[in-house]
Amino acid sequence: MKSIFKFALILLFLGISLPSCKKDSPVITDPVIKVEAQTLLDVSYGNSSSQKMDVYLPANRSSSTKVIIFIHGGSFISGDKSDFTFLVKELVRANFAVLNVNYRLVDATGLYDTPVKHMESAVKIKDQVTDISTIVNYVLSNAKEWQVSETKLGLAGHSAGATLSLLYGYDALNAGKVKAIANLAGALDQTFIDIPFYNFLLPAGVLEAGYRYTGYEVGPTTDIYYRAISPLYVANASQKIPTLTIFPELNDVGGLPKQNRATFDAFTAKLNSLGVPNKFVQVAGADHEFSKSGNIDLVLKETIDYFNANLK
Repeated sequence: MKSIFKFALILLFLGISLPSCKKDSPVITDPVIKVEAQTLLDVSYGNSSSQKMDVYLPANRSSSTKVIIFIHGGSFISGDKSDFTFLVKELVRANFAVLNVNYRLVDATGLYDTPVKHMESAVKIKDQVTDISTIVNYVLSNAKEWQVSETKLGLAGHSAGATLSLLYGYDALNAGKVKAIANLAGALDQTFIDIPFYNFLLPAGVLEAGYRYTGYEVGPTTDIYYRAISPLYVANASQKIPTLTIFPELNDVGGLPKQNRATFDAFTAKLNSLGVPNKFVQVAGADHEFSKSGNIDLVLKETIDYFNANLK
């Protein structure tokens, strides 16, 4: 009799608990891909044919997905977003949403002629910084539609692109929108008047490029305009944006002055004096393009780690 009573209780328990488990445990039909990856090519963010970008959105992104805007180099006069597609795709593999952007270029017409053609460029570096500002605002206005974070936004750039990243990040235009910057071999000091006999020693093309960048001839009375395109002088205590600086040990940029370790050390010292959080990394044996085997892997690792740590 006791055995029959015990067996009845077990049946009663099973009758109650099994339906309950079935009701409370939904069947998982798609355990891996909840949101598909998406690529949007040549998205226009302005009226110029140069104002286009490629948007790479990773799978399973959400409102917490970090966003990186990558800006190509090319001495402000050349280059294209396609130059860095390979690097951008590695950042996407690391679960970042990435915008690979083009911007309006300074006019290079006759810059390499002999003699060099003297002319003003319709587009100057300040206009390129405005393009970066427009891109940042475009990202923020589309973040919900793209299903990415509206607050975890970083800038990364190589050479001139790094300079533009820093100029925007330290400018009042930023106003807390960009939270971290990765400077990959940027031009940090674009002033010339402290170079002895600069009018005679610097190539005519360099002086002409400076004129086209700023709209002002190089000289003591116009140095303020060259400081305005130099992150070393633009950095300030009001915009304490965490900054990663990656310096290639063999940083020769066509013989341009102030591309050496001393300039990068001066920049690091300036950030430290302002209380700007920063990290300096030297890549041993690397040239300006980080072209040697293994160099780009270190650049990627440092960049990914820095954004993961500072985009919160």
